[in-house]
Amino acid sequence: MTSFDAIHDNDEELSPRQIHGTVEMSPIALPGSVNRVTTMPGSVGGTIREFNNSRRQLGLASAVFNGVWGGSIMVPMHYAPETASGLGYVISFAAGATIVTLFLWLCRLCYHLTRVQPRCSIGAALRSLPSFHLSEMILPGGIAGVLWSLGNVCSMVSVENLGEGVGYSVPQASMLVSGLWGIFWFQEVVGAASRVKWFLAALITIVGILVLGHEHIRER
Repeated sequence: MTSFDAIHDNDEELSPRQIHGTVEMSPIALPGSVNRVTTMPGSVGGTIREFNNSRRQLGLASAVFNGVWGGSIMVPMHYAPETASGLGYVISFAAGATIVTLFLWLCRLCYHLTRVQPRCSIGAALRSLPSFHLSEMILPGGIAGVLWSLGNVCSMVSVENLGEGVGYSVPQASMLVSGLWGIFWFQEVVGAASRVKWFLAALITIVGILVLGHEHIRER
């Protein structure tokens, strides 16, 4: 039995589920929430909903982690010798990023070594790792790396001349640019209400940037 009467027209998060060989939309969403949907235990819809929620939680946790750690990446530069700050800090920064990337890759390799058959087979572990997809990713990945690196160099120069509080806070306006890409190109934020909320938040961010810049000028 398929019932569309109980489905909210604007609920885009409802997931299809398989029932007796036919596809039926997930049941009624609880009032006031589109994230909580009542599904039968063991149904495909419930599994998909749990998977989406776990992805959302993982994404939020990663964003918080990035905010805490990413907001502190320029702090060590203040303890570097004057001859190694600013642009001179780029090489040591790149070395640290390379070491961490290789370390995480080795950690994943060691994880697969304990799970593949035959156990502890380096060849089998290497084959179980995700493909680098070099033929598909060399151009988009390379462009992304170049753009990020150029922006990161400029942020180092900014911190060197404006200080941590202003020099690294103001460049975080990059999230406004990425947000505009998400809205107008990738269509990740849909609906007039959602876009209005985003632009209100962006306005608050811009005001904060202007206030930070004004405080730095007044202190000087």
